[in-house]
Amino acid sequence: MWVNELLSYWLQAPWAIALVMATCVHMTIYFAGAGLGSYFTSNLWPRLHLGQTIDTHPPRPKQVMGEIRNGIVACLVFGVISLSYRALCTGLWPASWPMGLLQITAFVVFNNVYSYATHRMLHSRQLIRIHRVHHHSVRVTPWSGYSVHPVEAVIIGATLPLFMLVVPLGIGTAFLLHALGMLFTTCIHCNYDLMPNCPDGNWIKRLVDDPGYHRLHHTRGNVNYGFTSRAMDRLFRTIG
Repeated sequence: MWVNELLSYWLQAPWAIALVMATCVHMTIYFAGAGLGSYFTSNLWPRLHLGQTIDTHPPRPKQVMGEIRNGIVACLVFGVISLSYRALCTGLWPASWPMGLLQITAFVVFNNVYSYATHRMLHSRQLIRIHRVHHHSVRVTPWSGYSVHPVEAVIIGATLPLFMLVVPLGIGTAFLLHALGMLFTTCIHCNYDLMPNCPDGNWIKRLVDDPGYHRLHHTRGNVNYGFTSRAMDRLFRTIG
């Protein structure tokens, strides 16, 4: 299988080649995800009368270009950090499907706790200057997700290596989880609600972070810190 061959090559490649490959993967995910997100939310879904735009104000002049520049830097940071996977991984994939599901479940829990804790930390008086780069995007776009300060990119990129110190993952699982995380981040910044008639108390919206929920964090700043789930916000009473 070509994916396994590519992963095996990456694990053994000289660090410079591995860095270029990893950075290209992150760039591809970022540009493909945000590019498709922009097309769906600005063209396809409105034309099909699916859902609606949340904030109808246009982005600031040159906002998207600034977000893309920041996103490219973030991808470079992610590429460097992902080299640590080579020392931390255990093979290519989990030994079995049950083991893989267990690893993914553990990571989802860890990621929610880590993301919430670091997000609250970034809103502290000492670090808000760093996080303010991301909050320049008050009216979010699909390109906003990784418009962050390089230090914040390091904090985000460190999620998987820190988890792998406790729960080793196959390299394929690690890249898959990171790719899904990048795509989910793009989704919650897309400024588009596919279920506008779904009440906020619906079990889906109570369980999962969505674009409308995350947008409130960008407009109000002190609510809705959670990433994939509202659980931590509910626990610490920071739901807006």
